[in-house]
Amino acid sequence: MVDRQEAERRKALRRAAEARQRASREAALPLPKKTLWALFDHLEDALADGCDHSLRFTRQFLASRGIEPDRVLPWLEEHGGYCDCEVLANVEEHWERP
Repeated sequence: MVDRQEAERRKALRRAAEARQRASREAALPLPKKTLWALFDHLEDALADGCDHSLRFTRQFLASRGIEPDRVLPWLEEHGGYCDCEVLANVEEHWERP
């Protein structure tokens, strides 16, 4: 059985490792988190009538912000965002607001 001090030490190590992992994932984002969340909000509104299974609304959003799609689209696809509704279903679940 692990004593209390050892359990606390392990817990602290686990929290530190999780924080490093989170920081690493955030550093790999192709755009600021605020902009990513704005994309999710935009897609929620734009997809009220359904998805045509393209990245049309994502591309429109990026163009309206002057963001190069070649920088963002591969990252979205890497995280399961192959069309606008998949960006919401697959990517947003990993980057929701706290």
